[in-house]
Amino acid sequence: MTGAIVPPGHTFPEARTAPELFEATAAAVPDRQAVAMGATTLTYAELNAEANRLARELVAHGVGPERLVALAMPRSVELVVAILAVLKAGGAYVPVDPEYPEERRRYMLDDASAQCLLSLPGQDVAGAPVVLAVRREAGRSEPNLADGDRLGPLHPAHPAYVIYTSGSTGRPKGVVVTHRGIPNLAADYVRRQRLGPDSRLLAFASPSFDAAVAEFWPIWMAGGCLVLAPTSDLVPGEPLARLVRDQHITHVTLPPSALAPLEESDGLPAGLTLLVAGEACPAPVAKRWAMDRVMINAYGPTEATVAVTASDPLDGEGTPPIGRPVTGVRAYVLDERLRAVPDGDVGELYMAGPGVARGYLRRAALTAEKFLPDPFGAPGERMYRTGDRVRARSDGQLVFVGRADDQLKVRGHRIEPGEVEAALLAVDGVAQAVVVAHDNRLVAYVVGTAGTRVPAEHLLPPLRERLPSYLVPDLVVGLPRLPTSPNGKVDRTALPAPDGQDVERATAGRAPRTPTEIHLAALFAEVLGVSSVGVDDSFFEIGGHSLLATRLVARIRASLHVRLRVQAFFNAPSVAQLALVLDGALT
Repeated sequence: MTGAIVPPGHTFPEARTAPELFEATAAAVPDRQAVAMGATTLTYAELNAEANRLARELVAHGVGPERLVALAMPRSVELVVAILAVLKAGGAYVPVDPEYPEERRRYMLDDASAQCLLSLPGQDVAGAPVVLAVRREAGRSEPNLADGDRLGPLHPAHPAYVIYTSGSTGRPKGVVVTHRGIPNLAADYVRRQRLGPDSRLLAFASPSFDAAVAEFWPIWMAGGCLVLAPTSDLVPGEPLARLVRDQHITHVTLPPSALAPLEESDGLPAGLTLLVAGEACPAPVAKRWAMDRVMINAYGPTEATVAVTASDPLDGEGTPPIGRPVTGVRAYVLDERLRAVPDGDVGELYMAGPGVARGYLRRAALTAEKFLPDPFGAPGERMYRTGDRVRARSDGQLVFVGRADDQLKVRGHRIEPGEVEAALLAVDGVAQAVVVAHDNRLVAYVVGTAGTRVPAEHLLPPLRERLPSYLVPDLVVGLPRLPTSPNGKVDRTALPAPDGQDVERATAGRAPRTPTEIHLAALFAEVLGVSSVGVDDSFFEIGGHSLLATRLVARIRASLHVRLRVQAFFNAPSVAQLALVLDGALT
């Protein structure tokens, strides 16, 4: 076969399940740290024993192969114990972020129909037949579970986890991922990042996203330590840089957009291994951060076990490629008739190999649309259609060109605009809505009934009740009508840039009064790209996020000549609250 079909790397020698990978390391280095969060640490032997105890309890509650367990837990050592325990019991875990709106959490729990739900003691959660609180019981050993201890034998083809991603139909969809791709991914990342027993890898990704899988298993396969931290310590900029230094982090994975705020702090130490993923990496970012570090650009969808390609170490020259297939993955660059395009031509990227997911949970039609028979593989093998357009360079590495559909990437999150548009159309008074990405922000263009304007303060509260924060538009643009192409479809390319008077965010009523409030309100509006803000508006409730917060803090420091920590802003996120903090510092 010729043309843009990139051969796979070597395949992991044994098809093993995720629990077996961890148990092999626990047997080899039982006394080394496996996980750390602040002063709390567990060795491999301790973590293994904790997970074994909980796994037996789960089996007693009917958890086994093909059964799902929801995890409604924040970042914590207990969450790590719970993930391992579910897998050891033979089940598959479904992370449900406790910070998601209640409507979304209930939808995910109802859709998953989990056998039970795990939480922390004292958490108020509901929506599953059985709710178990994860309590640690250090000091008592417990042997590993064998197939005879489970409700049935555990095979690599059984589900390991279900991750919910944005859905074009207006509802999130669960991606069912098996154990088969985890050993290959872990083995590839151990080799590619040179992970070892002395490595300390920071768990930056939210456990609700599959990127966490690429953090947990490689470091555990290498016998190193997974370092957890509260979300407030992971804010790009000063908090993240300080955490990396204080915790002696050797490896970290970040979206490229998280690197910009680090320019305003002490940055990341030289010698760090930095893997960027989740969104396109601009050439200037690679040029700046590849210096004195091992920097790798990785790419992959949830539907193919996190990562399917990764670059050679970047040299900072030119547009960073997304690289070659990771271990066990086959990459096809095909035209609309599923024929391999010539090397150097642009085509759509399809992925095949053991990491390809089973499909979408109880969505047979959608699964058949995206997971196709592999014309280049063995009978019965399937390939996943990514929707991404790429081309192969002369050295065999792939370069991302763009999307073949309307899917968006904003701040590392994969977003189906149809889901956000459906939520907007459900709001009274909205006749039409289109959602696009602009300057790494989510922008909603809205037309009211009879061409009227729908105020942002009317739109955003119901959206926050239904959507997680990363799906709530950063900007709302009111239009009398949407531009259309000659065939009558919305012409997204003709939408006006979101920089006019029709751009707004939700605002509160009270105006600034003191000199400090007036100055801060102007800076808030400048960073958010709006005409004004109310003094009682929380920065994070009117479209702000951690990256913009770091930018705002830098502007405040420069203009008011004050020492302001990002964490202090998180504790006082409105103009009025922050003015009190700064007036105290200025007096």
